[in-house]
Amino acid sequence: MSRIESTLLVQKSILETFTFLNKPESHRRFIPRCKEFKQTSAGAFGQVGATVKGLLIYFGIRIPVDYEIIEHQLNQRLAMIGTMGPVRFKDGYILTSSAEGTLITFWLELTMTGFTKIFQPFAGLIGKVHAWETLRNLKREI
Repeated sequence: MSRIESTLLVQKSILETFTFLNKPESHRRFIPRCKEFKQTSAGAFGQVGATVKGLLIYFGIRIPVDYEIIEHQLNQRLAMIGTMGPVRFKDGYILTSSAEGTLITFWLELTMTGFTKIFQPFAGLIGKVHAWETLRNLKREI
């Protein structure tokens, strides 16, 4: 398992930032190559146990992704686990207030299973690219 962390400063309050992250429709706007992100469980998106079906498109290939909220601390943290075929992941956002706005720490842990284990040596690079794209898109959207 590889863990990646990247931080971004946005010039929004912690409340505005968390409100944006706490809406399922926001995620479709900043997750790289995300074409669908729809909640599949009843209740609020941010509650622990809420589930989402996503769809990513890489090189023309449609890849379904299943997500589940595993951590939700109002105005502080939001984390998910997910599966993308044989790839398992955990990712999340940690918010910290600063004088200039909000620091967003995005973290990602990738676990390769099955045939994808051959890509394990590249998991760190894959994770870094994904983290960079996610934060770049998030900064643009928020």
